[in-house]
Amino acid sequence: MNKSCERSGIHFRGASGRSGGRAAGAPQLNIVALGGGTGLPVLLQGLKASMAAGAIGERGGRERITAIVTVADDGGSSGRLRRAYGMLPPGDIRNCLLALSPDEGTLAALFGYRFNGRGEVAGHSLGNLILAALGQMEGQFERAVERAGDILGVSGRVLPATRGAVRLVAEFEDGTRIEGESQIAAARRRIRRVQLAPQAPALPQALEAIARADCIVIGPGSLYTSLIPVLLVGGLEGAIARSGARVVLVMNLMTEVGETDGLTARDHLLALQAHAPRVRVDDVVLNGRPIPERLLRRYAAEGAFPLAAEPDGLRALGCHVWVGDVLAEGGKVRHDPRKLAQAVLDAAAPPRAGEGAA
Repeated sequence: MNKSCERSGIHFRGASGRSGGRAAGAPQLNIVALGGGTGLPVLLQGLKASMAAGAIGERGGRERITAIVTVADDGGSSGRLRRAYGMLPPGDIRNCLLALSPDEGTLAALFGYRFNGRGEVAGHSLGNLILAALGQMEGQFERAVERAGDILGVSGRVLPATRGAVRLVAEFEDGTRIEGESQIAAARRRIRRVQLAPQAPALPQALEAIARADCIVIGPGSLYTSLIPVLLVGGLEGAIARSGARVVLVMNLMTEVGETDGLTARDHLLALQAHAPRVRVDDVVLNGRPIPERLLRRYAAEGAFPLAAEPDGLRALGCHVWVGDVLAEGGKVRHDPRKLAQAVLDAAAPPRAGEGAA
């Protein structure tokens, strides 16, 4: 990919799923997506559907979509299994596997099943328990994830960012510090920096995937607890800087209470640059469709507001800005998987001969 390619001012048309015909060659791209939480699976689900023509479900074609997932989670079912068995947290990994699995099927339903009640397994996802069992059988967590992917027939690869048992530490603007991803947002203080403790090297397969990538996508996801932690894993920042791949940042739709209160899109990018200065972001994807007023009122009552886009400020930082409809229908403010994937593919694909900025 030619990072110097100038495409400022081009807008994708997310609602129609088409833009300038670029996506015709998209199935041949190798895309690496970084993050975790609920945002990364949405992107993966859309990429799986949009790139189906590339036969990515076959083992030889799986490397066209690779998810590199944060492993700093310490809450919920993942945190309980992590403390009980000394394993990496499986929850975000499981959600990414499910996003890349066939849309229907008993196996996917089982992996997604969560126990209720008050017993010892209450609150656990069966998929998390299966990954815990596979981890003990295989000896290495990444092998367990690969086995789970084989079982589910996923269209792509899912990799933990590191084998290291890392914890997330946040330093707030008042100088105080707190350890544990699940505790950071609850502190309700402005975050200055986050770091991983201890430092841990990236999974070799993750570095290899980045070296082969045509496009690297960061987000959507929680800025300080999903996106930045992946970039802090030893070796990943340098691998991205050396890769020559086009780097696309997908902005969140809303601010997150206790984490990004009052931050704009430009603030998000500046925070990424402060933590990983060698990572150059080429393209930023922004939602251009108005959020329904009824949803805005509901989210405002909880302290969340639409992320201020600031496209001019992003362009001033050297990014191409893509603005369009990536909003899902329904009762929650979410990215639409197919619209988002199309926007990313449009940003990732090289322009055809004679095609220039709009």
